[in-house]
Amino acid sequence: MGSLVLMLAMSAAAPGAAKEQPSWEAFIKANRYACPGPFETLKAPRELELGGKKYKHTGYKLEVVNPDADNKIVIGIVSAIKDVSEPTKANVKSAFDWFKAEKVEWVIANGDLALEELDLEEVIDMLAAPGLPVLTILGNSESKGSFARVFAEKAGKYPNLVNGVWVRDLVLDDVELWTLPGYYDKRFARQGAGCLYKPEDVDDMAVALKPNAKLPIALVAHGPPHGKGKKALDWISDKLNVGDEKMNELIERKGIAFGFFGHILEAGGAVVGQDMETPIKPNTPSPQLYLNAGSLSGDPWGMNDGSTSNGMAFIVTIEGNSAKYELKRFKPKPETEE
Repeated sequence: MGSLVLMLAMSAAAPGAAKEQPSWEAFIKANRYACPGPFETLKAPRELELGGKKYKHTGYKLEVVNPDADNKIVIGIVSAIKDVSEPTKANVKSAFDWFKAEKVEWVIANGDLALEELDLEEVIDMLAAPGLPVLTILGNSESKGSFARVFAEKAGKYPNLVNGVWVRDLVLDDVELWTLPGYYDKRFARQGAGCLYKPEDVDDMAVALKPNAKLPIALVAHGPPHGKGKKALDWISDKLNVGDEKMNELIERKGIAFGFFGHILEAGGAVVGQDMETPIKPNTPSPQLYLNAGSLSGDPWGMNDGSTSNGMAFIVTIEGNSAKYELKRFKPKPETEE
C-alpha cells in the first residue's frame, strides 16, 4: 500500500479546500487530473518509509516522523530532462552517480520531465530506478493525463517516487518543501492538457500551507519568480525578465528562504539572493538562495552568457538557516548510431 500512496497524480478539487477524503484511494479517484493539486486531507494518516526514514502522510502533506540528530539535508536538483536521447540518458546516470557519491537524501525533478508520452515512461524509470526518494512536479510541457497514467502504472514498482502535484507540503528532515506545479502563463503551457496555475492558486497556497516554525521553507516550482536584470533566473534571450510576479509575493509573504526553479533554459545555472538579482557563488552559505536548475538534457542549448549547455545538475546543502550549492555541467556526448 505504501507504493500506491506515493504515486500521486492530478487533483480536481480547488486548492485551499478543507475537504477530507475517507482514504487515499478516494483521494486519487476524486482528484486524478487537476493541477495544481488540492489541499485535501485524509481521514486516517498513512505511514510510509522513504530513504530510511518514516513519514506520516495525511493527504497534501508528508511529514517526517523520525528526523536524525543533525540539522543538515543534502538535495539533488534536476530540471527539463525533456528527452531520452543517449546523451540525456548518460547525463541522468552521471547526475545520480554524483548524488549518491555526495550522500544526497532527496532528489527534486522540477518539471518538463519529457515532451512525449512514451519518453515520460522511460524518464520516470530513470529517475526512480536508483532508489533515492524523488519528488517530481509538472512543468509547462507535459500532459496532465499522460502524467497521471504513467504514475498509476509505475505505482507498484517505485515506492520512492513522490508526485508533488498532489503532495504540496513535505516536512522533511531539516527543510520544508512547498510545491507549485505547472506554469502561470497559458501561452506557454501545453494547450488543453497542460498544468496551468492561476493567481488564486498562489493565494490559496499562502493561506493553506502552515509553516513549521522550526524549519526553513524551500519553494519547488518549474517557472521562476520575477527577477531583475540579466543575472536573474528569468532573463531570456529577448533581454527581458519574464518570471511570475505573483510568486514573488508568495516568497515575501511567507518568508520562503530558498527556491528551486527552471524553465528559462538560457538562464540555467543562475543562483541569486533575496533581491533576485545578485549572484551567489558556489559553496557560499547564504540565508536566502534561489536557483535555476536549467536542463539536464544532453541537447545543446545556447546560454545567456554565449556559452552552450550540454546538461547540468545541482546539489544544495541546507544546514540550519543557510544553504549552499554545487553545480555540475556535463560535457557534450555523441549520439550512438543505430
